[in-house]
Amino acid sequence: MASGTRPALNFPPLYPIMYHAINVEVPAGDRRTVRTLFYMWLALEAMLVLNSVSCLIVLVSNAADVSNAGASFGSSFVYLFTISAGSFFLWYRPIYNAYMKDSSMFFYLFFVFNGFHILFDAYMAVGVPGAGSAGIIVMLQCISSGKKAAAAFCGISFALWVLHFVVSLFMYIKVRRHYRLRGHTFSEAKQQAYLGFAQSGAGQAAAGAYIRSNTGTFV
Repeated sequence: MASGTRPALNFPPLYPIMYHAINVEVPAGDRRTVRTLFYMWLALEAMLVLNSVSCLIVLVSNAADVSNAGASFGSSFVYLFTISAGSFFLWYRPIYNAYMKDSSMFFYLFFVFNGFHILFDAYMAVGVPGAGSAGIIVMLQCISSGKKAAAAFCGISFALWVLHFVVSLFMYIKVRRHYRLRGHTFSEAKQQAYLGFAQSGAGQAAAGAYIRSNTGTFV
């Protein structure tokens, strides 16, 4: 790539909307951490697909003891799109930017939204009937109904959500430790957020409107 040339968009592969290159943009010492988090995000996508398939199998099996199977499948299908996009833009992309730019603000975005994601893992592992999860409660209901295939899919889904929860918590703690060693603070994150807003088009427009309102100029 020539100096000063903006890199070509390359992610996602089928419909690129951004540039994503861990080996290029992330410092060498942090690439393993960011790559692990990226693989975790990819694993989440696969788990959401498996979860939706499991909910469909539970619905088709017509297990007598499973309630709201239709609503659960519908919710699981919605998760395929909402959780996929939300997890990428709310916690994976921020941590990518955090390591790339050594930005306290992006680290804080990761801590907030990845914290919610860890809770989501636990929620999905539980498997509340009708809530879009083929977790342990739905698995036990399938077992009591004698639906072995549905129970097996739910069991696999449950095990993967628990594993993802454990690894996510470990990585959260690891990133938190890195954040503290770098000397970042919440005050620094707020300053970066204010500066970013002030330099944005919305911030400049708001500042211009404020100035015009105080000078009586409306152009």
